Amino acid sequence: MPIVIHDTLTTAPFLLPVTLNWVELPLPVEGRAQLRGGDLSPEDVALIPAAEMAWLQETHLVVPDVALVATGEGAISMRVPVRPDEIDSTPVRLYDASGTAEILGRATLQPFYGITATAWTNDDSADAQVVIVEGAEALREPEAGLAEDLVRAWFILTAQPVVSHVMVAPKSLDRAALAPALAAFDTLRATAHERRRDLRRELAEREGIDRDRLTRVYAAQRLSLEPEDRRALLMLLQRGNRGSTYPYVWDLTFLEPDSTGEP
Repeated sequence: MPIVIHDTLTTAPFLLPVTLNWVELPLPVEGRAQLRGGDLSPEDVALIPAAEMAWLQETHLVVPDVALVATGEGAISMRVPVRPDEIDSTPVRLYDASGTAEILGRATLQPFYGITATAWTNDDSADAQVVIVEGAEALREPEAGLAEDLVRAWFILTAQPVVSHVMVAPKSLDRAALAPALAAFDTLRATAHERRRDLRRELAEREGIDRDRLTRVYAAQRLSLEPEDRRALLMLLQRGNRGSTYPYVWDLTFLEPDSTGEP
């Protein structure tokens, strides 16, 4: 049972222990810099950008044991050449941004900043006054203009965290079948916590980002989905859906604890 993980700054606690040979696992772990719902087969277990669950509603369910939940500070930001309140409308460029970054931008741009997006594009466009970036790029200081943390904007707007990533598994699997994958994630999470200083130093040096800022982002991030986060996840998927190509999500299916009460 291979595990597929979206390879970005915030998922590093689940990937660096493998890539740096801090731990050996009985299951293979594959990191992918770009990961869309259509990239997964019906049998895949994965940690994906939450937006991609919209494409997997028929085949997969959400496993709340593993997730990335950011409260108040995160690694998705909006770059603008001037103050946001000076921009009325503009095309929006998604610069190496995941589906979660896109729907977060759609959910905050107009309601929070009052900016109307005339188009959303992955192409470099001189006309785009808004550029949405994610991961290490979101933590770097812009060469010009300003940067706005969209995780913070969403929290101020809704009082809800941003569920950026969720673990998904085929609906055909139960907790017994998923036990090896869940155990692997537990090992990765525990190893990342034990070596958190090494992890932050490695990332800060490799990505050229401020270590203190990285520490704050990780401090504001939980690595599992609490019961109250389910509403936050669904709210983001629904509010960020308007105008996108993602199917609307009416509800989500979760892998619940066993009837014995065991997780």
